[in-house]
Amino acid sequence: MEFVKLSATMRQATGKGPARRMRADGKVPAVVYGKDMATITIAIDPKEIVQALSGPLRTNTILTLGLQGDNKDIPNEVHAIVRSHQYHPVSRSLLHVDFVRIDETKPIEVEVPVETIGRAAGELSGGTLTMIYRSIPLRCLPAAIPTHLEIEVSHLEIGSMVTVGELDLPEDVICTIPLSNPLISVIAPKVEEEPEEEGEGEGEGEEGAEGAEGEKTAEGEEKKPEDGEKKKPERGGKKEKE
Repeated sequence: MEFVKLSATMRQATGKGPARRMRADGKVPAVVYGKDMATITIAIDPKEIVQALSGPLRTNTILTLGLQGDNKDIPNEVHAIVRSHQYHPVSRSLLHVDFVRIDETKPIEVEVPVETIGRAAGELSGGTLTMIYRSIPLRCLPAAIPTHLEIEVSHLEIGSMVTVGELDLPEDVICTIPLSNPLISVIAPKVEEEPEEEGEGEGEGEEGAEGAEGEKTAEGEEKKPEDGEKKKPERGGKKEKE
């Protein structure tokens, strides 16, 4: 595998002021660090790094950084990969890049995107295809980094899923998350409850409650008159003496 070459200039000054002046001169501040090496501060051309990362591997592109400077303790070039980068929130111009030095003979960990092929059978029945992971962590040699992973989903019915263990990974490429973890699933459509018709069930309880009050609740129990209502004398009864 041929690594992408990128030229860089070592710098001494650090801080916001020098970084601002560097950007004004058309350069971007960056650092290179790694195991068993001191951190190196460098300046790079933002156009070169953007072009270098525009290939199929994107930020997983292995770079050969050519270091220009007077420090004899630092090698003329190092192999590195982009660990992180920052963009301006408005202009989207590149602000800073972190490189981590790698050994091309030793495995490294990278994030690789996952892509689906086909349309799940469960989607035709109203289900929804859900991707739990849009990228997954892999461990492999730098030269063996895949650009992406493809998963065939046309056979998936509602309730079916694809797990990490079902991935068809290249030789010597290891996924670092549990094999039982689901990657993709097809979930059933949501069933919305039908709203109750307006007025349905309303008033029945109230009428029953009102009807229950004042009525005889047991044999021989007299109905209670409402407030302000006078009790009428029973027919055939004797009038009270004045």
